Amino acid sequence: MSEEKEPASRDADEELKVVYQEVCSSFHAIADFRAKLLGFLPLASGAGIFLLLNRSLTDGTEQYLLPIGVFGFAVTLGLFFYELRGIQKCNSLVTGGKNIEEVLGIHGQFRLIPPPINGFIRNTLASYVIYPAVLAAWTFVALVNIVGLWAYVPALFILGVGFGASFRLDLEVEIKEEPNKSRVLGKMLTIIDPNLQTDPKVVASVKELTERLGRLSQENHAPTQKEWQKLYELTKNW
Repeated sequence: MSEEKEPASRDADEELKVVYQEVCSSFHAIADFRAKLLGFLPLASGAGIFLLLNRSLTDGTEQYLLPIGVFGFAVTLGLFFYELRGIQKCNSLVTGGKNIEEVLGIHGQFRLIPPPINGFIRNTLASYVIYPAVLAAWTFVALVNIVGLWAYVPALFILGVGFGASFRLDLEVEIKEEPNKSRVLGKMLTIIDPNLQTDPKVVASVKELTERLGRLSQENHAPTQKEWQKLYELTKNW
């Protein structure tokens, strides 16, 4: 029969659960907003462009298509950058959620995320198709009266997809380079084990780790990269 957890350990688990709930809430909030924007943008842009081109043919307002197209392109490009930032935040939250799930010993929504279909079809692929398509559509509006130039719109769409795909790789590299904090955190929690605290092989590192964590707690800030490395060195032989 497994021993009942010490009160300090239970308190640590409860704090982790609270943090985990916040991570889940933030992840779902960002994902939900991205999904709504992704669905609304092409519909609104497509309807607006259709009405705009029809009106320009009847009202003789072709001269305004260039500035309107440039404006639509700029707004969509800004939303595309915002979407990339949202993807980055979601990736960070997924990494943090996985680390907490590892510490708690559960298989939650982050550890159970399925791999990409055929190695490349993932939930971000739609963004890399829809946003370049809308950008290409606004470019067509801007260049429709300039003979020959609008023929390059398909090339712009292809370049946009390629840009999004290449930027995704940068985001993934950044996330992979993050230290595995869950491993360090899991070992931190073991310092409450009385047997570990009396083990002559690690008693010195336990004492130093406790002092460092105490200072960090008093200063009320998360460990820096250098501090994480030192904490890891103190716990790697436990």
